[in-house]
Amino acid sequence: MEKYYIVAPDSAVYESYLGYREASEKINSAFKDFAKGHGFETREYYQSAESLHICPTESDTCEFGKYFKKDSPGLFKKSAPLAKAWAEKCRTLELKTPRRPILGFIFGGYGRSSSRLFMINDVLYASFGADNDFDDPVGFKEIKASEFFKIVEEYEETLKKVN
Repeated sequence: MEKYYIVAPDSAVYESYLGYREASEKINSAFKDFAKGHGFETREYYQSAESLHICPTESDTCEFGKYFKKDSPGLFKKSAPLAKAWAEKCRTLELKTPRRPILGFIFGGYGRSSSRLFMINDVLYASFGADNDFDDPVGFKEIKASEFFKIVEEYEETLKKVN
C-alpha cells in the first residue's frame, strides 16, 4: 500500500526537513569554498562533516588518489591532510552532517518500504509505501495519487522551461 501526503508546516517533520535543508545549504557552501581552495575539479561529494568523500574526476584521482582509501575511490583516509582540514573546517563553522527525516521511523514501518520527501514552493510533499498497514502520522494530510503526480509533473515542466 502506498499513500501520498502534504505535510503540515506546524509538524515536527516539516521543521526537521527545514533544518536538513539549512544544514545542506551550509555544508554545500563550505564545500564549494574548500574545493576551490584545494584544487578539486569535481563538484560532486557526499555531505559529511566527519569525513571527506568526493566523486573524483580523472584529474582528481591523479592529484589526490594516493589519499583515497583503497576500497573506496574518492573517500579520503581520515589521516589524510585534506580530510583533517575538511573536518577542522566543519568544526570551526559548527557544521553538522545533514540528516533528512526518515519516514520509515515516523510511520513505524518495518520490513520493505519506500518513501519520498521533497519540497516544492514551500509545500512539503511525502509518500510512503509498505507491505504492512500503517496509520497516517500527525501533520500528514493524505492526497490522491493523481494530485501528487500532477504536482510533480507540473514542477518538472517548469524546470525544463528554466533550463
